[in-house]
Amino acid sequence: MLYKFDSLEKAVTEKPRGGPGSMEGFFAFSMGKSPEGSPFQVVAHQILQPGSGLGYHQHTENEELYYIVSGHGTFTDNDKSEKQVGPGDFTLTLKGESHGLINTGSEPLAFVAVIAKKE
Repeated sequence: MLYKFDSLEKAVTEKPRGGPGSMEGFFAFSMGKSPEGSPFQVVAHQILQPGSGLGYHQHTENEELYYIVSGHGTFTDNDKSEKQVGPGDFTLTLKGESHGLINTGSEPLAFVAVIAKKE
């Protein structure tokens, strides 16, 4: 399957997961719209403006991977430790774990988010 960027569903989320600001998303597919039988629940290109972030939250039914495309931020890991992230970095949050992400840089923080169902 091919998902062309110019045909992706666009959505803006205010205070994502209780975090500050807003997040602009471009979705190949969003929750409830994934291909039948696929473990993937969300595949999206997300953008956080400076100062915006995803609040610290738990994944009780699925796992999430971030791939940082551009910009810089602070990733809060499951143990609540804060780690700096930038282009080329991956983060992984397993089922039962928690995480958060905030743009601490001066440019937009763009990342790919993939959420998959964990049986």
